[in-house]
Amino acid sequence: MDRDEIVRRRREIIERDGPWTAHNIHLGHGLYTLDPGAGADLKLRRVTQLVSDAAGGRLAGLRVLDLACLEGGYALELARRGACAVGLEGRAVSVTKARFAAEALGIAGAEFQQGDVRSLRVERHGRFDVVLCLGILYHLEAPDVFHFVENIAAVCSGFAVIDTHVGLRGHDTRIHAGHEYRGFTFQEHAPASGAQERLRSLWASLDNPTSFWPTRPSLLNLLARSGFTSVLECQVPAEPEKPSDRLTLLAFKGRPEALETGPGDRSEGGLVPERPQALPHPDQRPFAAARRLLPAPLRRFGRGIRSLLGG
Repeated sequence: MDRDEIVRRRREIIERDGPWTAHNIHLGHGLYTLDPGAGADLKLRRVTQLVSDAAGGRLAGLRVLDLACLEGGYALELARRGACAVGLEGRAVSVTKARFAAEALGIAGAEFQQGDVRSLRVERHGRFDVVLCLGILYHLEAPDVFHFVENIAAVCSGFAVIDTHVGLRGHDTRIHAGHEYRGFTFQEHAPASGAQERLRSLWASLDNPTSFWPTRPSLLNLLARSGFTSVLECQVPAEPEKPSDRLTLLAFKGRPEALETGPGDRSEGGLVPERPQALPHPDQRPFAAARRLLPAPLRRFGRGIRSLLGG
């Protein structure tokens, strides 16, 4: 596709479906879907580096599923590097934009399908080495959010990258498969809004008026119970302006390992307590400096008391 054709097609899409909202994709010839003068996309850099590192630097041939892919930026970036990427997106206007960008760039390894991520199934979509769940988990209501994570684990044979908001308050409780999950209820749409109004709201859920944001511990426990054996949080590459209630997780589908040289863990998969009990090193606790000035007998007495109290 030459420059004039890209300009014409891009203009037609914008006139019909509205402008691009999120993914600033370089279409070649100095043309972008959004703004040629925009700064670096830090989230795209983070996700690309994370996938590359977790895959051992070998992206060629990897099957990647990008859930709620919006305008396809992540799938296209990974496909450009040799991955076979499938983007699943609920809104037709976003699928059109993603397909146009793939055509403009001549990327054959990216396929975009319109579909609701809540319909994700192994029988329908197959299995993937890498699953991207970026900016969608916090748009789902319970129980969909629980089934969705379980279905991600079912289609994932390698690892998943999950970027999501989490609830900072655990006042709301949901029960799933006999387990309690705490979180925050978020208002996605006005209760009186209609189906078409909700569909046009590109930065909200497809149809559910509210969503459930699990707390960090509840989300980690949901991932563990769904079959992910290790879950890491990404801090580098950095996103300095990332909200404090949003995190990027790398979750591996591994094999639970039984210890051979030490006692086994009899707890339920080493789950994360909703209210962590661990304390910092004694020298970083309140009044640590003052305690160091006490006579040695008093310091030993204090340590004994703390030991009895479990501190």
